[in-house]
Amino acid sequence: MSLGAQPEQAAKIRGVAILDRLVVEGRVSPSLYDEVLIHAQRTESTAEESILQLGLMTEAELLKYTAGLFKTRFVGSDKLAKAGVDPWLLGKVPKKLAKRLTAFPILYDARTRTLSVVAADVSDDDVRQQMQFATGARDVKVYVAREAAIRAAIAKHYDQNSGPFEMLLSGASSRDVRSARESDPVPGWGQVFEEQDGQLVRRRRAISLEMEQAANQQEQVPESEEPPPQTHARAAVTSGRTLIEQLTAPSQGDDLAVSPDVYLETLSVLVTLIEQLNQNTGGHSMRVAHVCKQLGERIRLTLPQVQGILVAAYLHDVGISASSHVTPFDVAHDESSREPARRVYSAPSRMLESVALPATAVDALRHRFERFDGQGFPERLSGKQIPLGARVLSVAESYVELTQNKTNILGRRLAPEDACDALDQHKGTAFDPAVVDWLRHIVLGDGVEMYSARHRVLIVDPDPEETAVLEVQFTAQGYEVVIARSIADALRAVQDEKHDVIVSEVRLTDGDGFDLLRQLRKSAQANVPLMFLTAERAQASVNRGLELGASDYVVKPASAAVVVAKAGRIVGEAPPKKTGARGVSGSLQEMSLPDVIQILANGRKSGRLKVSNGPLSGEMMFQQGSIHDATFGDLIGAEAVYGILRLTEGDFALEPDSGPVEDVIGIPTHHLLLEAMRRLDEEQR
Repeated sequence: MSLGAQPEQAAKIRGVAILDRLVVEGRVSPSLYDEVLIHAQRTESTAEESILQLGLMTEAELLKYTAGLFKTRFVGSDKLAKAGVDPWLLGKVPKKLAKRLTAFPILYDARTRTLSVVAADVSDDDVRQQMQFATGARDVKVYVAREAAIRAAIAKHYDQNSGPFEMLLSGASSRDVRSARESDPVPGWGQVFEEQDGQLVRRRRAISLEMEQAANQQEQVPESEEPPPQTHARAAVTSGRTLIEQLTAPSQGDDLAVSPDVYLETLSVLVTLIEQLNQNTGGHSMRVAHVCKQLGERIRLTLPQVQGILVAAYLHDVGISASSHVTPFDVAHDESSREPARRVYSAPSRMLESVALPATAVDALRHRFERFDGQGFPERLSGKQIPLGARVLSVAESYVELTQNKTNILGRRLAPEDACDALDQHKGTAFDPAVVDWLRHIVLGDGVEMYSARHRVLIVDPDPEETAVLEVQFTAQGYEVVIARSIADALRAVQDEKHDVIVSEVRLTDGDGFDLLRQLRKSAQANVPLMFLTAERAQASVNRGLELGASDYVVKPASAAVVVAKAGRIVGEAPPKKTGARGVSGSLQEMSLPDVIQILANGRKSGRLKVSNGPLSGEMMFQQGSIHDATFGDLIGAEAVYGILRLTEGDFALEPDSGPVEDVIGIPTHHLLLEAMRRLDEEQR
């Protein structure tokens, strides 16, 4: 139950160390610890920003406290809003760099070559180093400021947009609202301000312009006359709105109004609870939705399109028993599965026909058994005649079944690469080749959060309700979840497969969690971390668990989101897994070159990164994550790197190479990226 600070890993919550100190010193109540963490996750902000948004401390109190810890000064939001900044200084520090570091330059003393900046995290040495390199300063002084104020300053001085500062200084509360423009947490969004044509304006009242115009038109039509055609059309749009559209409409009187996120999360929880009844299908629909979301985002579908596909993913098995469950891959692999599929495929649509589901969801559910070659059912559609949502759902459902269910049509659970190979056999016939290729790129690529590299968690608890809530939260964060009800089940699970973390109750049916921990330490998975999540709150039990080597001891009731965050930090502290070298390729429209280079640098990869766009082509030679040499046309060395980084379209491919490469450039990789960004910014001015 220690509140000791842990390094930022999977949970991506910054500032936990400050929160820990504030709790230990009694400045923040321990009972509010979980609330701060959950709020930080939802708003994707720091723990310090969440403390301010929740009103637990004033800005001046928190900034003064933080500045005292790091022996520096602080700059309040009001002063930062009034500060003038030399345009020359803004030209030296690219906007992308300021946003990435959450730091902003405020003053440069040319006489002493001293740069003053404000940063949300003054302990980050990267802020000082990157700012020093960008400006050529001899010394960099870092002062602390509020995260939201720094982002507002970036918007004001780089984008000439003072809206964020106006919102911040209005004193509005943030909670879980976010800006649609920058995806940054913005205080007061949706309460005080809204976005119109890319600009922030004060919200006047909770009624849309379209609804107001429709109401005015209806008032102007005499009762004895037929309304004009456009009024009919508008009325049809209003009365025929999908459920997603209705739920996001402004509240009218006592109408129920919830966000799409709430609606989708409710579907997720309910379907997951239903699927808990079968051990082979538990969490199936949640995993299908997770893959659909990744595919939708990579294909760059609109948010309503993605939401519609997610609804279909959650509902595609409703009304279908486990014994009747058939996937599009089953039908493609074995023609005898076609008739069983025809008998049950329409069950979800029939059961929910009284619900105004989004059109995207209805199409996906109805046509997921169509084939790309036109030989499917129910309408024998082919190619792009098949709704894209149906093409995505059929691939996602088939992939999850192959990788998660041991009783699938092939009789064994496949590794991600083997599952992609199985789907490849039916590209262009049963499945859309482009969607299958996208899936392979997602699950087998070397990206930061690829699905094939997700962590596996084993939850050991005899209570189905407890495990269902945890499973929803873990799966939503990309984990593969395995459930065990007893020590015997848990030991069998760890014998069959490797797990990254175990979350166990102490009170088990065939012993206690301490027995499980002791037996694990004697098994082949002796190093797998285990954290207790238990109703056993006696201090003796806490001490015993920690003495036996448990990574954490959390007493119920506890927020599932916080449990997932703690497990994520535990996984992040574990030694990295060794993986074999393999090539990776992709499109620059899918992943930008700076992102590719950062991934290779962080992973300390070696090899040749080849980039091409029509007649233009170049190579960068990596050694342990550093760029040692490069060629691009007639350019060589660092200039070749800068030339290659101008490319925003084309293809890239990494060829693993363990041979040594002489470092002829001699410049750190992050400095090369920074200089390339600076040159591009100058060209765009």
